[in-house]
Amino acid sequence: MNGFRGVNTEISFDYPITALSGFNGSGKSTVGQLMLCAYRKMPTSKNSKRFYVKDFFPVSNLDPEPFTSTAKIEFFYETDKPSTKQELTVTRSKKEWSGYKRQPERNVEYLGFTVYIPKIEQRDLSIYLASSLSVSEKDRVEVENGAMYASRILGSSYEDIYFQGVKARSRSAELGVASRFGAKYSENNMGFGEGRVVYTIRLLESCPAQSLIVLEEPETSLHESAQYEFIKYLMDVVNRRGHQIIFSTHSSIMMDALPPEGRKLLIRGKEGVDVFDSVTSTRVKTALSCGEGGHAIICVEDEFAQSFLREILRRYDINVLESVEIIPFGDAKAVLSAHRVLAKAGQKSIAVRDADQGEDLAQHLLALPGSLPPEKEVFCSKASKDKLNELYGFSADTFLSSHPDIDHHEYFPKIAGKLSCSREVLETDCIRAFLDSVGSIWSQKLCENIKKAIV
Repeated sequence: MNGFRGVNTEISFDYPITALSGFNGSGKSTVGQLMLCAYRKMPTSKNSKRFYVKDFFPVSNLDPEPFTSTAKIEFFYETDKPSTKQELTVTRSKKEWSGYKRQPERNVEYLGFTVYIPKIEQRDLSIYLASSLSVSEKDRVEVENGAMYASRILGSSYEDIYFQGVKARSRSAELGVASRFGAKYSENNMGFGEGRVVYTIRLLESCPAQSLIVLEEPETSLHESAQYEFIKYLMDVVNRRGHQIIFSTHSSIMMDALPPEGRKLLIRGKEGVDVFDSVTSTRVKTALSCGEGGHAIICVEDEFAQSFLREILRRYDINVLESVEIIPFGDAKAVLSAHRVLAKAGQKSIAVRDADQGEDLAQHLLALPGSLPPEKEVFCSKASKDKLNELYGFSADTFLSSHPDIDHHEYFPKIAGKLSCSREVLETDCIRAFLDSVGSIWSQKLCENIKKAIV
């Protein structure tokens, strides 16, 4: 995409759900709105709308140029042949946009902030004509499994959720209705977060399968637990109904609930917008604030790598440890993205990835020593196994043989649960035993390269 509100970038959507994060004004809404313009309306979609660029970029005396004269969007669509993509360009032709006719058909839905406006704020007929309101049973529309989904998201037990047609004088409308704890009430008496969730569930469950759905900040008015459960619901609905969902967010809870493939960070600069895969704006903001305090940032993959590297540097030189901030960002791809974002912001950054990722000293890309992921390197060592047996009476070999397919990231959380002890303490015991056994030479090269990068 080029020439829209200063957004010049390209972005790929690698997962059924994509969360767009970034500081205010980074272009999240612009990207989502342009994606809505990628398809023609399906003839069978009676209630859906066809979106055009002009719907989101209106020209007026106040905004004579919301896009440049050479603005264009290039879309690449997957086809039934994996090696062949359908390509299409939408460009500005004099006073109109061209390129729409060859677009594929797909149902598209936009859930902006006005998808749900409380009736009490709209002051519609259900409020100002409340005394003469009548209902009709034939207009009662069930939301299939709506009560179950709302219960999961909002953490409250709903018995029923439906939409009721209402009339007053010659006018008609529709109201969401919920039943819980023996009480029944309409959306006129719902909170904003509750009402928005009910409307969102209805749309995602009733729109045609395989729809493209764009949401604006779905975390609005939801408490932290509900934000997490809402992402679980989105993952469930895309699995059941084949939807593709793109949403903008400032919620670290929602971003962390998605796998790295579903996260995109947008950073705006003078030349346009850079897109970084797998990393979240919250982690970057934390890193930048640490950098402002004079610390060099070391980007690592996860919390175990964070603990591992801290202990390595503590043994090597406590002054080096005190001059850095070690922050986990996710997988190897997220570490690389975070490192590039920080470097672009002028922050002193070092990336330390797992041993299999390779190094580039000139770019401050380093790797942990050894040949295995750090969890395996430590847990599978004789020193760690002996320490687990000595302190906890726990057999690591028996654990591995009874869990042959367990992911190495789950070693310590799983064992900590079995032993009813702190995961952090368990990891530290094993890390220290391992480092005692391999000696300082094992990690000396990494420590020296980190010190050089800092100095």
